[in-house]
Amino acid sequence: MNRIVVTARLRPGTEERARELLAAGPPFDPGRAGLTRHSVYARDDLVAFVFEGDDLERTLPALLNDRLRAGAFAAWAGLLAEQPRLVHPVYHWDQKEDTMKAILIATDGSPSAHEAVEFGLELAEEQDAGAVFVHVAPALDVVPSPGFGWTAGVPHEVTDYDWSPLNEAMELAKERGVEARTAMLRGDTVDEIVAYADTIDAELIVVGSRGHGAIASALLGSVSRGVLHEARRPVLVVRGAATPVAA
Repeated sequence: MNRIVVTARLRPGTEERARELLAAGPPFDPGRAGLTRHSVYARDDLVAFVFEGDDLERTLPALLNDRLRAGAFAAWAGLLAEQPRLVHPVYHWDQKEDTMKAILIATDGSPSAHEAVEFGLELAEEQDAGAVFVHVAPALDVVPSPGFGWTAGVPHEVTDYDWSPLNEAMELAKERGVEARTAMLRGDTVDEIVAYADTIDAELIVVGSRGHGAIASALLGSVSRGVLHEARRPVLVVRGAATPVAA
């Protein structure tokens, strides 16, 4: 089974029309188009188009080049604020059921991560999949040392502050009725997320587009770009609305 995910941002004021299109269902018969399934998900100003099938390299171009079927997407065209972008190229997975098994959702408690948690839970609910929330705490805390500006590293002790993003995510999963669990990781954020996704054989990694705090905002997307570069499985970056950073 193969899957392609394409995302785009909605124009302001088009949310109600987007909900109407979602309620109407797929604009064409996926089976006749050579697909196993076609799904559309939307939250706030982000919409994701998911195409699933056994031979997407052949069937998807044929679908988009078919004037009648491609015309069915015209209703969405007027709602989009940008050109749709490929989240991940065609990828393949083997499983007994045509559903995702586990979606790994990374969170650090930031507004962007909250958007990722919400969107990841929507996907898990729609796909009847389990959610695995992960938070990466530092392995070491850097503390100042006397003389010549040297710094020393001491092992980081996991605190309630570290657990708070995971606890908040679990509360949201409980509200939605989505089966979920958590994992506290320690070390480099990108390496730990990618390695743990491989460990649990996650079908999808969901991350926010920016991290927590002023430094993370200055390095916009550093973690998401790192995960996209290092991961050997599909990654969905949820691009939340920009939030001001206090000086």
